[in-house]
Amino acid sequence: MKSKWTFAYQGLSAALVAAGTQHLEAAGIYRDGVGARALALGGADVAWAQGPLAAFGNNPAGLLELQGHSLELGGVGVIPQGKFRNAADDDSSLRTSFGGWPEIAFGTRLGSSPARLFVGVAPEAALDSEWRYVDAPGGADGATSYGLQRHESEISVLRAGAGVSVELTPQISFGASLGAIYNENRLHSPYIFQTQPALRSVKTLLDLETSGWGLNAQFGLMLRPRKDLQFGLTYKTRAVVNSEGDANGNAGVQLANLGLGAARPDFHYDAEVVNAFPQMVSGGVSWQAHPSLRLAAQLDWIDWSGAFDDLHVKLKNGNNADLNGLVGSENMEDFVPLNWKDQLVVRVGGEFSATDSIQLRAGYSYGRSPVPDGTLTPLTAVIMEHSISTGAGWQCGRWSVDAAYQWSLPNTQRVGTSDLQAGEYDSSATRIGVHWFGLTTGVKF
Repeated sequence: MKSKWTFAYQGLSAALVAAGTQHLEAAGIYRDGVGARALALGGADVAWAQGPLAAFGNNPAGLLELQGHSLELGGVGVIPQGKFRNAADDDSSLRTSFGGWPEIAFGTRLGSSPARLFVGVAPEAALDSEWRYVDAPGGADGATSYGLQRHESEISVLRAGAGVSVELTPQISFGASLGAIYNENRLHSPYIFQTQPALRSVKTLLDLETSGWGLNAQFGLMLRPRKDLQFGLTYKTRAVVNSEGDANGNAGVQLANLGLGAARPDFHYDAEVVNAFPQMVSGGVSWQAHPSLRLAAQLDWIDWSGAFDDLHVKLKNGNNADLNGLVGSENMEDFVPLNWKDQLVVRVGGEFSATDSIQLRAGYSYGRSPVPDGTLTPLTAVIMEHSISTGAGWQCGRWSVDAAYQWSLPNTQRVGTSDLQAGEYDSSATRIGVHWFGLTTGVKF
């Protein structure tokens, strides 16, 4: 029971996260850059990354222009839109309205040394997805349905960390950061066991909440062969979060359909879920094509296949003696197939200085959906591929304000024959689009 929820939650965020998500993004659950400036450029900021937020989230080798101290504070908001159709429900809409998360970073130069330090807190992926649709017949008997249900998945992946950027030569800088990852999940939906021998294909209602901590690191390099040309390269390590919490549910309809109506239907388990978030490599170039125009391009590789192959969930200390007798233990495990594919994300962006204090920005990103049709559900529909963005920046003395808007264009993905048990998602279709908003204010002192 618990395992499916965990699987769905991880798939959504895994993410968004991230619009989930990470991520309802061209990059799966990952956001398209940290900070409003990066968002407006379509995430193509790895070869520039000048502010503390950009150094914290996009390339730790940045901050090259920082001479004193800098503080940046802002936030990101998301409005997802979606439609789902299956054999039991012809037109269900995503009910989630608006979600928002803050982000903050501080950077400072160490005297006259070539080193800059920075600390920050920002969401890497975030999602609040709520559907309401009729549970299609399925389960161990092929006909079990829990009727009209709320199908909800919430995930937040927050990173807090510190790093250093060092100018090795006027042409080369290197940076690194270490971050603590906090992952919080909540899932509420019908669930079908996938691999547990005694419960395979059994359908139950499930309510799962877990949270936990992990670590990741990011390394960055900046090369400046000319004043008008910069290259950036970053590597983000794989992060593993041991997530623990509770799983509650009720399998009354399924038990009754199997002739086991006298068995106790409700249950509680201690849940243990290991969430893995993928390693990522990004490379890009930033070119000052004109005194008023800077262009950027970037390519990301995301190792989804090494993180979202399957989801291993452990349920312990079950309180239902009837279920414990059926399984033969008060503990059990389930493996839920994900089979996500590795992803290449292409990003391009441009910044035009309209005046000495006003900058106009635009960007675009594309990454093919990493979610295979066979394991797709509305709770794992991180399927956006094309995103367009725009924004503007204003500077006045020590102060700056940046704003951004991004639209992840609606994308539809269809399931013919599902790889998940019981076939309840056979012949289904999910359509998702996301609107992102970003605002960052900064001050240098």
